[in-house]
Amino acid sequence: MNSLQQIKLIQGGMGVHVSNWRLAKAVAMQRPGVTVGTVSGTALDVVYVRLLQLGDPGGHARRALQALDENFGVTIGQDICTHYFIEGGKAPDARFRSAPMQMVRTHDGRYTFPIQGESPTAVPLKLDDDIIELLIATGFAEVWLAKEGHDGKVFINFLNKIELPLIYVLYGAMLAGVDGVIVGAGNPEGLPLLCQQLARHEAVTHGISMLYREAGEEFVLAFDPRQIAHGKFAERPLAKPTFLAIVSLEDLVQVLAQSESAPPDGFIIEHHTAGGHNANPVGPLIRDALGQPVYGAKDEANLATIRSVGIPFWLAGGYGSHPQLQAALAAGANGVQAGTVFALTEESGMKSEYRSAILAAIKNGADDADLVRTTIFSPTGFSFKVVQLEGTLSEDDVYTSRRRICDIGMLQQRGFNKPDEHGQRTLFQRCPAGPIENFVKQRGLERNTDERRCLCNGLLACVGLGQVKEIRGELVEEPAIVTLGNHLENVRRLSRQGQTHYHVEDVVADILGERTR
Repeated sequence: MNSLQQIKLIQGGMGVHVSNWRLAKAVAMQRPGVTVGTVSGTALDVVYVRLLQLGDPGGHARRALQALDENFGVTIGQDICTHYFIEGGKAPDARFRSAPMQMVRTHDGRYTFPIQGESPTAVPLKLDDDIIELLIATGFAEVWLAKEGHDGKVFINFLNKIELPLIYVLYGAMLAGVDGVIVGAGNPEGLPLLCQQLARHEAVTHGISMLYREAGEEFVLAFDPRQIAHGKFAERPLAKPTFLAIVSLEDLVQVLAQSESAPPDGFIIEHHTAGGHNANPVGPLIRDALGQPVYGAKDEANLATIRSVGIPFWLAGGYGSHPQLQAALAAGANGVQAGTVFALTEESGMKSEYRSAILAAIKNGADDADLVRTTIFSPTGFSFKVVQLEGTLSEDDVYTSRRRICDIGMLQQRGFNKPDEHGQRTLFQRCPAGPIENFVKQRGLERNTDERRCLCNGLLACVGLGQVKEIRGELVEEPAIVTLGNHLENVRRLSRQGQTHYHVEDVVADILGERTR
């Protein structure tokens, strides 16, 4: 806990591969023990499969996967490379070969379920073994690369809403020695205990949501590390990572602090101005003239109540400068988490053309409200910040001209179709941003598809890993979606009003009050 108390600056775990290993490593190396680098744990299986098909520039993905094999005496990394690596990279107009979609089933392979009425025990579900191995391997690879060659701290960030890959990527990250785990976008109750169990290679279960289930039914993902890779991963002890929960209000802080299983080691109190997904406003949804959710006084965290809980916390959402760090410390926080200001550094995974376009807009006088808007685009139902950039999914005509598909499925909902005459129910997975007719066929309401945009494909395109598709006979890349927080004043200052690019060391020095120019 003493080492936790020393942390003043946590870099946010943003998007899909924006907070990649390069960014996390650069932050962690700046002030070891004081600064924490964070990798995004979202869609790492898809990211690595596509990097390998691009020829693995620099050889980093293959090197990390080889380290997994050598450290644990397995061939998982080699098998992944054999399956996906393309020497010299695929042709620019060739489609990426897809990572396998994550579909749950029972342990005996079924996708249908009888009506059982009130069930005394949770129904265990699983993913296919090859998917589990890919998730473990890519979680390991990203953290291993971020930690390579230094003693700084590296955390991994997850969205609780993306339920299926979480425990497997987490286990892979722990095999690589990840120092901490950050979880947002939902109530992470039970995950701190799960980290303890995985550190001992124990069999675990993780509850997952299921629509239209019968009264009393529960469903869990069941994972036994000793059943993977012939138990070779379980031959050495693992360290339990620090667990930080991202919350927006004091109510959830109090609930988690009193957890009967295990409380978090700390909290990140995220204001609704932070980038990416945000908690929705308290109460009925009210929108402004631009269609943005309206937040009010009830959406402001009570820091006095949070302080009284006695667990360390960090403030996020508009805390990317030294005066803001000082304000957080004065409010009783241990420090701050900053995202937006790191997302536009040269080390981030954001495609350079989007970083340059944002800085150009700032240089040309665009204000914060012009550049970033709060939307309801996300299939999750959470509010989502979107940068207004030409040619991206922020534009309605780009959105409407794109054929709705769901070929990755990270944000899919799971549930049951109506039972047949034999009382059998078939499991479905659907996405509000996918084809509308499929969503409605799977018991969805058409109105819940309004404005929903494909974050899976859009966020991958944001980091240069967009799928190639055909539109009117022309091969083009999927349109990107770019996210930042509402406050860009720190970006403006570090970029000299959009005139110059900047680096991680500039951000860290600025926030810690060490900047001399």
